[in-house]
Amino acid sequence: MIVLGIETATALCGVGLVGDEGLMAEYRLLRGLVHAEYLPGAVEKIIRDAGISQDRIDGIAVSIGPGSFTGLRIGLGLAKGLAYGWAKPLVAVPTMDGIVCQIPKICEWVCVLLVARKGEVFQGLFQQEANSYVRKDNYKIVERKRIGDNLPSGDILFLGEGAACYREDIAQKVKKGIFLPPLYSLPSGYGVAEKGRDLLEQGNTADVNTVAPLYLKRFQGAG
Repeated sequence: MIVLGIETATALCGVGLVGDEGLMAEYRLLRGLVHAEYLPGAVEKIIRDAGISQDRIDGIAVSIGPGSFTGLRIGLGLAKGLAYGWAKPLVAVPTMDGIVCQIPKICEWVCVLLVARKGEVFQGLFQQEANSYVRKDNYKIVERKRIGDNLPSGDILFLGEGAACYREDIAQKVKKGIFLPPLYSLPSGYGVAEKGRDLLEQGNTADVNTVAPLYLKRFQGAG
């Protein structure tokens, strides 16, 4: 099974291809919100460079947030168009699930933090079960001063751009916080494709006509 993954929830524009043996190809560009300009070409390039045709792709996975309002609309719009035009199933992947799917299983707990607005972060809490991370709480918006509150005791791995931005704040509250190099905190098309492949195998697909970005707060201007 081959799945194409699209990631545009943050400033990173990412596209990935995964197959039965894992990663096949990946594209990442971190230049701010330039997704509309580069995303279509990135999809064409990654398929061409992987040496496959669109007919061999079994599904389209797309990051649905939380994240940038503008970025999510661009990514989902293209994913819907590809799924419809290629007659392929569409899989909606929460952004944080895609991030945890790409990291090694080095810690029981993982807290993903994505920058929101006005000193806030989007937060997701995951626990390792068997060979995967399972979300253990609703995605939520947390004020900067509340980051680290009410988390499990013991070692906790912090991921996401919010973890890098507020590392000092977190370290003051969470004595056993673990931080990886910034590369591991970046979302990716690979992570979305990998998680999307799992969901597709379970038959967990989205309705192209009704699927929408996962917004945790009311729109307040361009993301």
